[in-house]
Amino acid sequence: MKISHRSLYLQARDEILKLIKEQFEPMQKIPPEQKLSNQLGVSRNTIREAIKTLEQEGVLFSRQGVGTFVIASKKNLETTITTLESSTNIIKSHGYQPGTKNVKSDVIQASAKVKSKLTLEENDNHVFYIERVRTADGEPVVYVEDYILYKGGMENEYREKYYESLLEFLEKYDMKVSFSICTIKAVISNEKIESKLDLKEKQALLLLKQIHYSNTGIPVLYSESYYLSDKLEFNVVRKRG
Repeated sequence: MKISHRSLYLQARDEILKLIKEQFEPMQKIPPEQKLSNQLGVSRNTIREAIKTLEQEGVLFSRQGVGTFVIASKKNLETTITTLESSTNIIKSHGYQPGTKNVKSDVIQASAKVKSKLTLEENDNHVFYIERVRTADGEPVVYVEDYILYKGGMENEYREKYYESLLEFLEKYDMKVSFSICTIKAVISNEKIESKLDLKEKQALLLLKQIHYSNTGIPVLYSESYYLSDKLEFNVVRKRG
């Protein structure tokens, strides 16, 4: 299928990623730029930019004079740890239907830890709390606890319209997330997490603790996300200095 004339390099990136998932295994070499250009109906410069983006995302690796190789495995949901993306977009981009279950939300008293993460003032005691299980084709993949800088009425907006992506929800309140600071650690599930993710026994999880900052540098969201390590991978390309 050829890309329309209005397409940009990000759409070419999506088409190349689709080809990778359908036809290639890790460490296989993808077709050269000219062949991809002919196949997708865009210029070589567009293909070059698309490949560069996939390199930055940890999907591809290029060696001058040798070719461009697939790095990521296609067995699990994958994302690069250097790219800030919502779980919704990660799930969608890998061909699965994103969903949510066991949603709980409320305006709550912020704990000392949450106040510290969001740098709340001493008399600013409330945050909007959301607890969710995100699914891919109905299967649980991540349990998330989110603590959002509270703006009046946001709990009603969330409950009435419901947002799969919290990043989109935050933009409704002029809190566009620009970057996050993320800590990753391996943990073993406890009874609470096992119940949320329908686990029948203890399992290794990846815990991502993230402080999300707006484009003005203000912390607007603190999240703790427990990912099933057999369902989702995080990739990073490390290069010699």
